[in-house]
Amino acid sequence: MSIFLPKVRVAGAALQSSLGLCWALCFHASLLAAETAKVPAPASPSASVSCELLSRGPGVDLLQQEALLHTALKEFVDALQRGKFEDLSTFFHKRAKVDAKIGEKIRILLANRYDEPIQYSVYRVWRLRSAAAGKDLVRNCPESQEATLISQFGYEKQFAVWLQIMGQNELGRIILALAPDKGRVSIVGFRLQQWTQQGSDWEAWTLKGQSELKAGDTKQAYLSFDIAQKLLTGEDFVIYPQQKLLRDQRDQIFSQTALVNQINEEAKTKSIVYVGSLLAREGSGMLMREIVTPNDSTQALHDLCLSRARKLQELGWLKEKSGLRCNYIYAGMDPTQDSQLGGFYLSPTDLKNTQK
Repeated sequence: MSIFLPKVRVAGAALQSSLGLCWALCFHASLLAAETAKVPAPASPSASVSCELLSRGPGVDLLQQEALLHTALKEFVDALQRGKFEDLSTFFHKRAKVDAKIGEKIRILLANRYDEPIQYSVYRVWRLRSAAAGKDLVRNCPESQEATLISQFGYEKQFAVWLQIMGQNELGRIILALAPDKGRVSIVGFRLQQWTQQGSDWEAWTLKGQSELKAGDTKQAYLSFDIAQKLLTGEDFVIYPQQKLLRDQRDQIFSQTALVNQINEEAKTKSIVYVGSLLAREGSGMLMREIVTPNDSTQALHDLCLSRARKLQELGWLKEKSGLRCNYIYAGMDPTQDSQLGGFYLSPTDLKNTQK
């Protein structure tokens, strides 16, 4: 069981912020944001933007094309591979306004997701040119898997880099935006993207959802499509066209409103305000946000989470190897965002060990 440590107290007892287990770290320029952050919309596609493929990896071999990029990227990948996370802050542009702790944050996020040893390699490198140095949608990048890249504002020339993370349990990507400035190339945008969940990528989860839907299991089909689309979340760096199609397939089964209403009805409550899939290291599960009051004690909230998990298992939402994360909010708070009240995560092992 994980308890999320908070900056606030519920009924006098501290709970831990669920942001501490966020698996996506994303920032660009001077912005540092969690997975659910709202980002500014990019400009429309521009004919003045060009995209050139520089490398397919897996090594860093750019010395003849872009010597400064070669040096910066090679040193960054070497630092990751050697576990020198304390050095990572030196690779970022000053406009990113990261502090020396950024390396430790990245280390924790990687450790919470990937089993060691972890290998890092170059997957793709592109050179982008924008005459207006704007935030543009770049749809003509070769070998981008039909994805649209988003250039970062303020740089006529910049580089889009996809690094591959190869853990013993999962695959992921580090998406970088780098730009030359004052004789060096620095990171101006960074994102950690999970590429597989339980060893399966978005395509495998899509096929799973289609199979479940065909079998009439709409509950598990919804969650599988939701997991598939989450694996294609590129935030302010990449737009994967398949993500919208997957969201449409998911929402044809249940809209968020219909999903919440059904679970409230089945659980005989009215306090659940958000439901979604959960990508946890121990396996896939569910995320639930529920309205509570300041008078609820820590024990009461733990017991509430456990009772919700038991009910979801009974109703066929939560499978045997699935966990539940309960995030608590007060009335009036945004149900689509984690609150600083925190909550509890009950892993599949926790649920098995607490069976009566």
